[in-house]
Amino acid sequence: MTICISAICTEKGKEHIVFAVDHMLSNRFLGEFEHSINKYNLINNNTILMLSGTANLMEYFTCLDNVESNFYDILNEIKSKFKEKRLEMIQTSVLDQMDINFDFMKENLNKEFKNPLIKVMFDEVLSTRLHTTLLLVGFDNAKAKINEISDGGTNDLRTINFHAIGSGSTQAFNTLLFQKQSINENLITTIYNVFKAKKNAEAMQGVGKETDLGYLNTKGVKMLNEKDLNNLENIYNNELTYGKTHEDLKNINLSD
Repeated sequence: MTICISAICTEKGKEHIVFAVDHMLSNRFLGEFEHSINKYNLINNNTILMLSGTANLMEYFTCLDNVESNFYDILNEIKSKFKEKRLEMIQTSVLDQMDINFDFMKENLNKEFKNPLIKVMFDEVLSTRLHTTLLLVGFDNAKAKINEISDGGTNDLRTINFHAIGSGSTQAFNTLLFQKQSINENLITTIYNVFKAKKNAEAMQGVGKETDLGYLNTKGVKMLNEKDLNNLENIYNNELTYGKTHEDLKNINLSD
C-alpha cells in the first residue's frame, strides 16, 4: 500500500506538475514497513512514473524500448506492458495449472460449459488482476499530463488537473478539492497543497510517514530537500493548531 499524488499548476505562464509519494511497503508475511525504495521513477527528463501496488513491478514498467519517445508513445507502451503482464499472470496462475493455453480458452468461449472446470477457469481468468495502479505524469509539448493505468483501464486526468492513487487516495483527493487546487494555482501554493494532501493521507493504514516531493516541467525535475520538507511540516502543523488556539474563540457565546 502507498500514496502517490500529482497536481498541475502554472508558474510564469508555464505549466508544472507537483508530485509526492511515500516510502511504505506492504508484505503479507512481513507486514508494513518504511523502505528507501522509490515509488517514482524518471522515465526521461520530464516524464515520471509512480506506482501503487506490487513494488517490484516498477522496473518492468520502466524498462521501455525508447524512453525518449513522446508522452503518448510512452503511455501506450506502458499500457501494452500492463496487458502483457496480466496475460502472463493468467497463463502462470490459471492456465498452466491445467496445462492449457489461451487458444484452448478461445475455442471454448462460445461453447456450452459441459465441464464445470472450464467455467471455473473462465471465472478465474476474468477475476485475475495485477492489483497495481500506475500514475504517469509528463508533458505533451508544453501541456502537463496526468494519466492513470490500472486493471480498470486508462484515465486521462488533464481535465481534473490532479489525482491520487493508493490506500490514502481518498483523503489526498478530498484535500486537494478542499484546497480548491486548480491548474491556475501557482507553484509554491500547489507544493503546499500536495504536501498537505500527503500528510492527510497518512491517516490511512498503509501510508508511510516519509515523503518524497518534487515538481517537473518541460526542462526537468527538481526534488525538495529535507530543509524544505521540514518547513512544509512546520506550516502544516501550525495550520492544524491555528483554529484550535485562535484568540477569537473566546468571543463565542456559550451561555444558555
